Amino acid sequence: MKIARSLLPALLTALLGVVAVAQVQFQPTDFAVGDFRDADKIQGTCAVPASASFFCNRFETALTRIPTKGVDFFFDRAGHLVAAFAKQQKGQRLRNYSVDARQNLIPFESASPGGALMVAGEFLDPVEVEGNWDPDPLDQNIYLGQFRYRVGDFEVDKLVRVSNVSHTFELELTVTRVPAEATVGAEGLAISLVFPGVAGQATPTIKVGQGASFSLNPLSQPVADPTYISLQSNNQNRGFAIVIRPGGSSLDGLNALALPPRSVAIQRILAPNEAETMFDLEIYTGANELVRYYQEGYYQVGRDQFPGLFRPNILGRLSISIIQVLEFIYKYVHSWGLSIIVLTLLFRVLVWPLISVQTRSMFGMQKLQPQIQALQKKHKDDREKLSQETMKLYREAGVNPAGGCLPILLQMPLFIILWRVFVNFEFDEGFLWLPDLGQPDRLLILPILYVGVMLAQSFFSAKGNPSSLRQQIIINLVFAFIIFQFPAGVILYFVVSMLVQVLQYWLISRNQPALAPAKAK
Repeated sequence: MKIARSLLPALLTALLGVVAVAQVQFQPTDFAVGDFRDADKIQGTCAVPASASFFCNRFETALTRIPTKGVDFFFDRAGHLVAAFAKQQKGQRLRNYSVDARQNLIPFESASPGGALMVAGEFLDPVEVEGNWDPDPLDQNIYLGQFRYRVGDFEVDKLVRVSNVSHTFELELTVTRVPAEATVGAEGLAISLVFPGVAGQATPTIKVGQGASFSLNPLSQPVADPTYISLQSNNQNRGFAIVIRPGGSSLDGLNALALPPRSVAIQRILAPNEAETMFDLEIYTGANELVRYYQEGYYQVGRDQFPGLFRPNILGRLSISIIQVLEFIYKYVHSWGLSIIVLTLLFRVLVWPLISVQTRSMFGMQKLQPQIQALQKKHKDDREKLSQETMKLYREAGVNPAGGCLPILLQMPLFIILWRVFVNFEFDEGFLWLPDLGQPDRLLILPILYVGVMLAQSFFSAKGNPSSLRQQIIINLVFAFIIFQFPAGVILYFVVSMLVQVLQYWLISRNQPALAPAKAK
């Protein structure tokens, strides 16, 4: 315990010395293209005319950066999405942005940005641009971007709605021909909104949903009345995704179009007698992950509204079951913080027998350490004899050396599932001193509690073995400096779960009979 006492002050001092945990400040700010960490790559791309990036015409104008808890968005002056950095866990604050990084969902070398308007397959930079970002007067978690500009013979009115608590942003456009009587040809004119790729993938998986079916990597042909069109890093339930689904209005005449190798578009044909067309879309940007899809409304149990988008395995289905239990608890306690605590306690009750078996085996092994060390010294030159005597010692003491492994293996899938749920779920609520369970604890109270519980757990699990105790403390100390950036809901789960385990260790240690020491022969 002296080791723990000597390290604790240093650890707490280091944690308290950290500047208050940086939280996501949900508000638009100016951002220069040159501030990207690898802006030189953009300049190098722009130096080659044949592969010029859409960034080439944006070096002299400021971008708008809107960080949210799940994604940091970057829009140009016309409201085009030029970069979107998906985060590994909710509430994470990103400090360095590299446009060539894997988590940037918009390929920087593409000819057009995300959500770009194309007329007859051609992207033209907007002119006469007017636009601004303002908070939504009805919802503090939403910013509205309103833009007006011209593209060729068309005037565009655009509304972009970005939420701090959702990976889905909304995009509404009204495209008007000016002058209205201008001709467009007997076959009409294709008006499209294009997304040029996802997360730097050269050949991402493209899916188009239509009714109860979907097409995987379809040919470049318009699909009428789509339920969605998506770009995914792969078809293996991993990586990142951009999913475009039609909104609640003006669905008639809407087509989805795959543009291999890595682009997709939502398209309308402006008829010769039409002067105006509209788009109303919802665009998901983020991890290709089931918990997020479920909460964003892209996956519903028993309803295949978005066929083929995600194929959950057994762990995924268990994750949804846990979310449903969490939501059921919330109906009665009306607090996500209390829901996390109740769910964690239920889980600990479930694994209590397994932990008991593991703990008794661990304590038995601890008590045998002096005899084992004596055997190791006595038979250091005869490994076979050492093995025989060690197994004999285990039998005489009634200890199974493998007794602690099986319980760990059995409960590990449950730990993984709970971790996936808590790190991806958007709680959007405060608890006690925490203003937002989806953000880090800026007062560092939960991380400090975690450190204290971790030290207690290490003391019990390595009791009587100073070397093992030292190793465990060092390992957990390193992890402690990582978790203070985790969402508070995740750390709350860790603290409650470990507190129950420490209590279980203590209860079992009180009732442990003394083992009769076996003599090394």
